[in-house]
Amino acid sequence: MPLRLLVVDDSALYRKILSEAASSLPGVETATAPNGAIALSRLAADHYDLVLLDIFMPEKNGPEVLADIRREHPGVAVVMVSGATGRDAEITLGTLSSGAMDFIAKPAAGSMEAGITDLKADISRVLQLLAAKTAKTAPQPVPPAQSAPPAAGASRPSVPPHLDILLIGVSTGGPKALGEILPLLPQNFPVPVVIVQHMPPVFTRSLAEQLDRRCALKVLEAPAGHIPKAGEILIAPGGCHLELFRDPSGALATRFSDAPPVHSCRPSVDVLFESAARCGLRGAVAIILTGMGSDGAEGVRALKNALPVWCIAQNAETCTVYGMPQAVVQAGLDDECLPLEKIGPRLNQLFRAA
Repeated sequence: MPLRLLVVDDSALYRKILSEAASSLPGVETATAPNGAIALSRLAADHYDLVLLDIFMPEKNGPEVLADIRREHPGVAVVMVSGATGRDAEITLGTLSSGAMDFIAKPAAGSMEAGITDLKADISRVLQLLAAKTAKTAPQPVPPAQSAPPAAGASRPSVPPHLDILLIGVSTGGPKALGEILPLLPQNFPVPVVIVQHMPPVFTRSLAEQLDRRCALKVLEAPAGHIPKAGEILIAPGGCHLELFRDPSGALATRFSDAPPVHSCRPSVDVLFESAARCGLRGAVAIILTGMGSDGAEGVRALKNALPVWCIAQNAETCTVYGMPQAVVQAGLDDECLPLEKIGPRLNQLFRAA
């Protein structure tokens, strides 16, 4: 059965580009609507699995149409389509807390062919995300019985006695997850926090600005050559890898890399974590949150091979997509698998005890 997709955009050019990019993918049928009112009437008259929804439209904008869809057609997935400006990014990130499943960026100025290629890749990723979410909500087989707890006297992992940094990797569903965890960290949090959130350029800056308004800690898009400090949360800029290294004075510092994407991602969690593993840290906490794919698992492995690390994976039930944490759990690299609401309090406990 084909997946039915509705493209909603007041621009005839973008309706054509988006619908042609989606229709070129196997198993996808597309329809279009030039405004929110027509989109809602088509949703009422026929079945659609997914809506690609423009942010700015006359009469009723994308966030307003999103609210109507969530109220009237709660089973329909919505992905926002956003231009890469600061205002667009700010509004787009807000829709992720209002029910949008994800967003894709409109092609930047340049080659139309390259833009369409990028759009096909983005829409394909969204379809994979939709499939993953559908599988998550489908009836699941009864899990096998849990293995018995370790016998008395068996060794258990222990939290490192010295913790120098908190590292976080996250993708789809990340703004919501970070928005629940980071505001719980107090102003006197004793180590720097460094995050890779899979996101395009401009959007990571807007994410940092939004989180900064909600957090006791200072949140900023990481600059190159910056020395991470306690009381700061650094978010890797979209479009480049973020690495940690020791500068000539021996201080921990940031730098950017334009190396190829890893797991189709730049920034990559693996790249950040593997760079941290080379920095001679005394100990670290690494967290892998919601996201598609497996980015972060090899980075956690590199960290654990180099230094004492306590790894927390978000559990399946609270993930938007249980991909990245699942890769860590399946590799046996996690020390705890926790629901989202328990991760912030657990961090405060870990770092008070360290």
